[in-house]
Amino acid sequence: MRRMKANTMRLDPSLEQLQTMHLLGDRVSALWNAANYACRQGFFVGEKIPSYHSLCCAFQDHDAYRALPSDVAQEVLKVLREAWSSYFALRVLWKAGKLKDKPGLPKYRKDRKTGKRLTDWIPLKCDRAYRVESRTVSVTLPRDLRGAGRLVLSYWGIRRYHGAGRRAVICYDKARGRWYFRYSVDVPDNAIKPWPGVAGIDLGIRVLVSLSIAGVETAFHFLGREVLKDWMYWTRKIAEHQRELAHRNKKTSRRLKRLYAMRRCRLQHAWDAMARRVVKVCKRYKVGKVVIGWPKGILDDSHLSRKWNGLTHGFWSFEQVSQRLMLALRRAGIVPERVGERGTSSHCPRCESPRVVRRPRHLLRCRDCELHVHSDQAGSFNMMRQKYPVFWDGAEAAPAPETHRFNQHRWADAHNPSIQVEDLAA
Repeated sequence: MRRMKANTMRLDPSLEQLQTMHLLGDRVSALWNAANYACRQGFFVGEKIPSYHSLCCAFQDHDAYRALPSDVAQEVLKVLREAWSSYFALRVLWKAGKLKDKPGLPKYRKDRKTGKRLTDWIPLKCDRAYRVESRTVSVTLPRDLRGAGRLVLSYWGIRRYHGAGRRAVICYDKARGRWYFRYSVDVPDNAIKPWPGVAGIDLGIRVLVSLSIAGVETAFHFLGREVLKDWMYWTRKIAEHQRELAHRNKKTSRRLKRLYAMRRCRLQHAWDAMARRVVKVCKRYKVGKVVIGWPKGILDDSHLSRKWNGLTHGFWSFEQVSQRLMLALRRAGIVPERVGERGTSSHCPRCESPRVVRRPRHLLRCRDCELHVHSDQAGSFNMMRQKYPVFWDGAEAAPAPETHRFNQHRWADAHNPSIQVEDLAA
């Protein structure tokens, strides 16, 4: 099976190259605004929004279209049509009551304060419009700017994935003040491992991931305390700067965007490092299939306190965590699968009895077989039972789980932080 991967490189353009990129970005915005105006006017009078092919036929003689290379102009119209398709899909969800806020129409690419067109986005249709080499990226230019050939830009970074190039984009990050080049690559997945092992994963906040493996008594817990503390630290920094902006009658600033980006990137790094560690553990025990719990409807629960409700909606995005876990597992040739987790932490993992006591809440005690086990371990084990015939073979009192803490760089053993993750997985 083949999947699309993305490479991201930081560009290092010269002043002359920046002028060319801004000119090209201004022409991109001019075509977007012209085509979007036609789509919006047709929408307001009840006409059908033209397809991508119709947009290309209608604008192929337009001055804004002819001022761009064909691969760039076609990609602009394709992205615009995708934006309209996304709008109609969101509108259906909003009418069905599944979306709180009403979706807005695709906007014009224009700065409302200055009235000037934006120049921070240049889409590229395919690898005909660009070429990625060892240290440079060459991009095609319009006919009037093609005097010296292509635009050759040096970049920082490495290419993680190699293969046939697909869609690409040159964009400007306002928070960091840097230009980036991103392009997708069509690469095959690793061959599926023929390992017989089965594992289950329970997602949470205090324990971000509880990993149980069939036939292994000890569970593997990844504690969220340090990750949560780091999230709250940057949240306080954001709140302090927002109060400063409020005194100056401002709502945003470049520093505020950088703080938001810093908080998001640090959290994503913790998730990616955790996903890699989960894969290492699964490889150690020859796990070929992993069942991941899907807490359906958790965001709609009203019994949560104000603190935990805010963390559930902001800090803990179970969709993003599960997607990163599934991506890392597929990359290693391990088959992931989602299951519902309702009732998994309220049944005994050994006798399947619902007569359990959770006091304190993290400890589950069965009234029938007197089993004592961590509730997250019981949940991850019961998730495996939904798909595979696994049986509890642990001790009378389950041993303490193998816990890991995040030290802002990697996940280390909570009881012996000097041992590195790679040593544990060896």
